[in-house]
Amino acid sequence: MHKILKWMFLLLMITEAKAEGFSPYQETDPKLINGKVIDENKLALIGVSVRIKGGTGGAITNADGEFSLPVKNQVDSIQFSFMGYKTQTISASVKGFVTIQLLPDDKKDLDEVAIVGYGTQKKVSVTGSLSTISVKEMERVSTPSLTNAIAGKLPGIITRQASGEPGGDAAQVYIRGLSTFGNNGPLVLIDGVERNMNQINAQEIESFTILKDASATAIYGVRGANGVILINTKRGEGGKPRITYRAEVAGLTALRLPEYINGGQYASLMNEALVNANQSPRWSDEELRKFRDGSDPYLYPDANWTDAVLKRNTWQTINNLSVTGGSDIIKYYTNVGFTLQDGLYQQDPENKFNTNANIKRYNFRSNVDINLSKSLTLQLSLGGVIQNGNYPGWGMADIFQAMKVISPIAYPVRNPDGSPGGASTYVGWNPWGRATQSGYLTSDGSTLQSTFGAKWDLSSFTTKGLSVRGLFAYDRNNSTNNARAKAFEVKRYLGQDPITGKDLYSAAFREEQPLGYAVGNANTRSMYTEVQLNYERSFGLHDVTSMLLFNQNEAVNLTAGSSILNIPQRRQGLAGRATYGYNNRYFAEVNFGYNGSENFPEGKRYGFFPSFSAGWLVSNEKFWKVPFISMLKLRASHGKVGNDQISGSRFLFLSTIRTQGQSYLFGPGQEVLYGMEENAIGNENVTWETADKNNIGLDLGLFNNIVNLQIDVFNEKRINILLQRKTVPAVAGFFPWSIPFGNLGVVKNKGVDGLIEVKHTTSQGLFYSFRGNFTFAKNTIVENDEPLKRFPYLSEKGLRLGQSFAFIADGFFQSQEEIETSPKQTFSQVRIGDTKYKDINGDGLIDSFDQIPVGYSRLPEMTFGFGSTVSFKNFDLSVYFTGAARTSVFLNGTSMWPFYDGLGVNNVMAEYYNNRWTPGNPNALYPAIDVGNNPNNFINSTVWMRNGNYLRLRNAEIGYTLDKRFSNRMGMKSIRLFVNGMNLATWDHIKIMDPESNDGTGAYPLQRSINAGLQIDFK
Repeated sequence: MHKILKWMFLLLMITEAKAEGFSPYQETDPKLINGKVIDENKLALIGVSVRIKGGTGGAITNADGEFSLPVKNQVDSIQFSFMGYKTQTISASVKGFVTIQLLPDDKKDLDEVAIVGYGTQKKVSVTGSLSTISVKEMERVSTPSLTNAIAGKLPGIITRQASGEPGGDAAQVYIRGLSTFGNNGPLVLIDGVERNMNQINAQEIESFTILKDASATAIYGVRGANGVILINTKRGEGGKPRITYRAEVAGLTALRLPEYINGGQYASLMNEALVNANQSPRWSDEELRKFRDGSDPYLYPDANWTDAVLKRNTWQTINNLSVTGGSDIIKYYTNVGFTLQDGLYQQDPENKFNTNANIKRYNFRSNVDINLSKSLTLQLSLGGVIQNGNYPGWGMADIFQAMKVISPIAYPVRNPDGSPGGASTYVGWNPWGRATQSGYLTSDGSTLQSTFGAKWDLSSFTTKGLSVRGLFAYDRNNSTNNARAKAFEVKRYLGQDPITGKDLYSAAFREEQPLGYAVGNANTRSMYTEVQLNYERSFGLHDVTSMLLFNQNEAVNLTAGSSILNIPQRRQGLAGRATYGYNNRYFAEVNFGYNGSENFPEGKRYGFFPSFSAGWLVSNEKFWKVPFISMLKLRASHGKVGNDQISGSRFLFLSTIRTQGQSYLFGPGQEVLYGMEENAIGNENVTWETADKNNIGLDLGLFNNIVNLQIDVFNEKRINILLQRKTVPAVAGFFPWSIPFGNLGVVKNKGVDGLIEVKHTTSQGLFYSFRGNFTFAKNTIVENDEPLKRFPYLSEKGLRLGQSFAFIADGFFQSQEEIETSPKQTFSQVRIGDTKYKDINGDGLIDSFDQIPVGYSRLPEMTFGFGSTVSFKNFDLSVYFTGAARTSVFLNGTSMWPFYDGLGVNNVMAEYYNNRWTPGNPNALYPAIDVGNNPNNFINSTVWMRNGNYLRLRNAEIGYTLDKRFSNRMGMKSIRLFVNGMNLATWDHIKIMDPESNDGTGAYPLQRSINAGLQIDFK
């Protein structure tokens, strides 16, 4: 109804305007001003913007640099602007043909700044490796989780989204791939403070930057080895209040829901398995007919668990209202947002409570800047996030596992009396019952973010260019989960009494229980303090800057389950940076971080992490005479960075004792007594990981920076990686959990990432742009403390992290003779139709020593994205593709391994059923069916491995901005209507589940969104 009213209002205004004779294209008799725009070499400039200053008229210079502009008022001014050139303004009272010469705006290019660690830097002087993305690009992806908006959009970023469930759909994010066995996640800083990036709306963001090499991240010391993401929120702009409202509503469609076989196919497959095992069929032809035609749906059911549990379509909405304005003294920015995303679970209308998944998120942000004097500025920022979630009583993993385990003929979705179908085995596993009859869970989270900052320019007191800045942040996070779980009645339908016709049921295998109640709370607080001294000065051709910073932070788990976990986590350190630039040609930079953590042994808590980088802006040299290369810059860096996120456990330098250890029986009454045992053996030398990083980069601008190219080549060696010792033999007497840890691991990572951008406006006013990026990162395990392997190919050294080992399938046995003449397979008795494996070591046996590294890891080694934007007059259109390569997926486990838990127990994927081995299909993809778990077939092999490469039409958008005169007549500055879509098409090798899914047969599906919205900028 709300949408209908908005469109009716718009239609009413258009009708009223027509009735009054208003036309957005009406003109009075204008005066035409004709002219030509040339550059510093007196050559025609194409695509120069020619505008009436403060008005709505405009033109673009053509291929000859000429323009023609109608002007109604001779007191107007005409403004000429072009990227890389100084803007010029002339009076509209000029007569005749005018020639305007634009001069290069070298100062504008040199003054452009980039966001770097703990501050900003002139972009021209940056020697480290960093990448940025515009807010407009992120807004084109309608998603509540920011990690999904950046997928494939930045060089150096590798992401994978494995689930689409509301509240759990965030993508994994890595910068330049994996470099350690443990935590590879980047440090995320929002307004300089570590915070959750998936709680922020894209509309709140001013800048999004990733720091990739040691020069950019060494300043963060023990937190910088995995890369850093810097997000700055919008701040106020001077002038009268400017209000922006953006509303979006999307329809979501589930992609690649699991497809299982029907009841008739399942029953016939059971018979086929029995025949293969030389046994009699379980079902007669008459019974098979009943499974197929549904004539007796309760005794011969055909349950479609996918349709019973999941619906195909749902919806979401994202809304934001922001206000910005201020004066020379105070500036402000405020945004409020509301996001709702509904889930795909079916609901029972008889329930008095909601069992579908959904999230509702309320965002608030207020940034205020106060100039107390010309030299002293205060900043106050407040942010609040309230998120409410609702979910079924069982979790997503349990519901989808039940769909994989329960067959379509096990029992009906519902009995004749409406109760969930059931049996004496897998009691309570009815997938529909788990999704709709097991109660519900609510999650309520609230986050308060507060930041107070001050900057004092000391130039008038001490020396020019010296300033001091301070920052204090206090964040509070609270979450409460209320579980209202419910056990539904489980009984089996037995048919009707032949005399009375009354429905008969077995005794209840489980009685129905009322809604239970359980509550869980998590409450944390964190405080961050930062004091920074900055110096920036130019001396003729020399530019110098320096920065020295002290920071410390404390985080406390207020609801920790133990006294150790309740001890505050504290970090403290110094950071520094010094840069030097000569004549905007040669640049050098030194960074360091000296910091540590209480998590390490006393006396060994601090580390020093330096870096050095240099750059050469070749195009600013006097000898540079290549006109089409407008900018050429070379960069190089080397440094050391740390990672203290080495374990989920704290204080690994301490040894602990378990008082309730191994038990034994004692005395006449055989009383159970517990002994004491070593729980963990401390390592007094435990320390952080250290990464030695190198980077060589190239920045290139062509044709007056219409084309821009950025390429970086990198390598890294990560040492001191914490791992549990693998070379400790069992005879040493250690319990598996007490084997000590050591900083022994070593991993190398190398690769390349790049970006190309093209932006241009034609003489006809057509704007087009193209953006493409590419990331390749390959890691290699150097040391993992593994014991010596019997065969070298079994070693993980020299392989990538997450490398899979599997048997090489060599087809399927087609005859008994082939079985007898092939190497003996030792897993189970082999039959015709079973998988045949290659004998890797040639010993005549197929056993565990015949597994070799196959495929790639689940996280892609290569990601890319490319897309284009075109706009003409009031229309704009954009499309963007993303993709990944060098990744593998295993379609294994329950439902792809039929009858793994026994004949007739597990559901069966249609993918297996349609491509299994039979005498009539000898060239199958999968082995023949068996009566139960077949150890020979159901092991990790190339039979189940698939190429995980994909190309996805990630998003597309078309927008229309209403004519300004029409908007003004409605009291608005501008109105833009748009429609965009996400996950519109995917090309891959898997088909049955999303190519970004985890190994297995899929889970909660990703969704395609078709999103409509409008953005209104009020006067």
